[in-house]
Amino acid sequence: MLASFLPLFLPFFFIGVLLILLRQIRGDDRIRWWICAWLCRAFSLLMLLPVRSAHQLLLVQFLSSLGSLAAVLCCILSLPAARKDTRQIYWAGIGLGVPALAFATFVFFGDGSYWPLYLILTLGFSGGACAAARRFRHEKHRLMLILLLGALSCIPVALAVSHGDRLGALSLIFVQLVFICILMFWWDYPRRSAGLYLTLLGFALWIFSSPASTHFLHWTIFYASIAPGERLVGIGMIMILVQDSLKRAHQAASDLETLLEQSPHMLWLIDPQTLEFHRVNQVAADAHGYSLEEFRKLHWTDIIAREPAPQKLGDSQETPRPTHASLHMRKDGTVFPVDIEARDILIDGKQRRLILGINVTERELLLERFAYNASHDSITGLHSREGFMGREDQLFQQSQRKGKGVAMACLTLRQFKAVNDTYGDHIGDQCLQAIAKRIKDSLRGCDMAARTAGDHFKVLFCDVSDSAEAEVLVQGLLTLLVAPIIIEELSIRIRISIGFAIGPEDGNEMAKLRSRAQTAMWEARKLGVSHALRFHSDHYQGEADDLRIVAAIEEMLEAGTFEVHYQPVCRPTGEIMGLEALLRMPHPTLGSISPAIFIPVAEESGLIIPLGQWVLERVCSQINQWKQQGLPLVPVAVNISGLQFRQSDFSSRIVNTLDSFNIPSRLVHLELTETTVLRNISDALDEMQKLSANGIHFSIDDFGTGYSSLGRLQEMPISMLKLDRSFVRGITPASSMVVAAIISLAHALGMKVIAEGVEEESELQVLRQLDCDMIQGFIFSKPLPPRMLEPLLYHGRCDVPTRMPIWPAEVFRTVRPILSSDRPD
Repeated sequence: MLASFLPLFLPFFFIGVLLILLRQIRGDDRIRWWICAWLCRAFSLLMLLPVRSAHQLLLVQFLSSLGSLAAVLCCILSLPAARKDTRQIYWAGIGLGVPALAFATFVFFGDGSYWPLYLILTLGFSGGACAAARRFRHEKHRLMLILLLGALSCIPVALAVSHGDRLGALSLIFVQLVFICILMFWWDYPRRSAGLYLTLLGFALWIFSSPASTHFLHWTIFYASIAPGERLVGIGMIMILVQDSLKRAHQAASDLETLLEQSPHMLWLIDPQTLEFHRVNQVAADAHGYSLEEFRKLHWTDIIAREPAPQKLGDSQETPRPTHASLHMRKDGTVFPVDIEARDILIDGKQRRLILGINVTERELLLERFAYNASHDSITGLHSREGFMGREDQLFQQSQRKGKGVAMACLTLRQFKAVNDTYGDHIGDQCLQAIAKRIKDSLRGCDMAARTAGDHFKVLFCDVSDSAEAEVLVQGLLTLLVAPIIIEELSIRIRISIGFAIGPEDGNEMAKLRSRAQTAMWEARKLGVSHALRFHSDHYQGEADDLRIVAAIEEMLEAGTFEVHYQPVCRPTGEIMGLEALLRMPHPTLGSISPAIFIPVAEESGLIIPLGQWVLERVCSQINQWKQQGLPLVPVAVNISGLQFRQSDFSSRIVNTLDSFNIPSRLVHLELTETTVLRNISDALDEMQKLSANGIHFSIDDFGTGYSSLGRLQEMPISMLKLDRSFVRGITPASSMVVAAIISLAHALGMKVIAEGVEEESELQVLRQLDCDMIQGFIFSKPLPPRMLEPLLYHGRCDVPTRMPIWPAEVFRTVRPILSSDRPD
């Protein structure tokens, strides 16, 4: 008996295995439904093959009918599965499947009544109509056709029921579903192929195998023994899948060819084992200075500079290799930086590696310039204050390890403001450049100099043997600086005051040397002439001044007589978007003390902690006062010192203060410097995340002075960057590349940019063209006490300068392409 089943078993077995393998390879949902249809159809036919007694015939026909109906339904449901249309699967399954299976059940096991069959037929037509209406809602002619055919096909079913031929009616239901399946396959596979024709022919042969008909039972059993329709359907489905795969492979090859030809970036297709080039686009060949024919004869290692040469690509990297920076070598031996992205792909059944390379030469040059400008003064080219402070401790320690000392010299230019007022800023800038050149000429290889403020400089002489050598170096510097400066036929003499301290004699810590050199500088300044003065114990009077300031701070904190002024932060159009709270110290006897003097003293004495808390509470109180007056409320930025930020209860103290004044967290922003944030990155991130979770926003003040930290800032909940004044002063379209880079990087990280210290109309115009989000500076308003600020808050804006130079748009286009070309695709 088993031998008689082999002609049926073997085709079903092999075709079923092929479908299962294709399902695993392709992951195509329609194959899953085809496998289900295949199993149901096999079950239906196998039910008819064994010899059975007459009393088993009813059950055999029922089970065979269910298998046949389920097989056709699975084929129909494979069509929306291929389109990932889950809802259509439900609609078709419920609208067609449930009525068909219910009809079969009542045919075999009903009580003989006709009305349940009529009701099921009506529900089946309605469900099918709903499913068709959803599938062909945009194809009215097809919808009308399938509804008409469905209605006409229900007539013979109803007549068969009325004549008592229930099995005949069920056979017609089966035929009806097969016709729907044929029609749907014809419409859903517009590309006519041999596989489609074989599948449709196999479906047509299914019509002659309806196991429900008692009139043709012997024919049905004979059909089941050879199953020609099933074989055609199985072969046709496999051909459809193979043809789809070939089409996809051809399309992938065409897409790869298009990518290679049209990509603006370098592309290579290489063998990951031998590292030979299989395909190279013209962009890659031109970038390396080779022709395409020359390039194809090379290996990957021939174009890589300063990287290990692995025997095969997989030896030195993961698969696929993630994005990484590389250094490539041209035919002439020159090198250039490239960002690499590699992915493994299959082409014609072979493993290949597709590598994308982006030439980042312009970006690297821009970042190098950015890094330089971040640590150097833009006018003089000397180190900035931040760049100087980052290295002075290291140089002091290096000198001490050599058994030598250092000399810290602080310089100030006397009456330099008069030069600016008399001759203009451009002459003043040239004077600064001339002084910086003379300072550089006095330096030895190990020394370092910086411009730390408008007319203040610092020089660190390293590897000093003794105090005599230090004095010679400082006097030599003074001699160079006092000589007249010739600019545009003008002879300008600037008086120089230098104070210096020698380490470790005058102090074994750089902070103490710096403080004492500055004290000596102010003493030298009192002499009224150009002079260099070494720190002496008599100069402790300067430190006594600090003690008086400490006492004044304590006194004013207790009395609450500090003042908070507010400077508007505006859009380039003048709309007020926020305020910055700035502390003022009007002492009754010492006079108005500059923040540049009392803030460092407060930080060194630790008074900055209660002082910062007083400012926060004063700002909260002022916000409530403006709210009571009915004035529009905008966020107020409060500066936070590093000492405050490092307190263990910092975040809870901020939240409790806002809660006690009933201030929404959106109305208070906290300003931190890069140094404060990066001193202990993990603790800083924890504190910031706690406050950010309570809705408090952060901004980074004086941004641009810490290039090395740029990559870490994106890890933190920072919403704004405040561009340092040194980047804004005197900006023009030609010199705006670094500012444009900062703005572009900030926007890429989801941050807004505030430009500080904007004073000139030309600066505002350039920043506006560069899409700077907000402006802060005297061009809109100086810091104002609350009473003078209230009219501006009432109107919600500051006056915008009416006379602004119009820069040609072409000037800015020289910056934009460099920035946009480096953005990831």
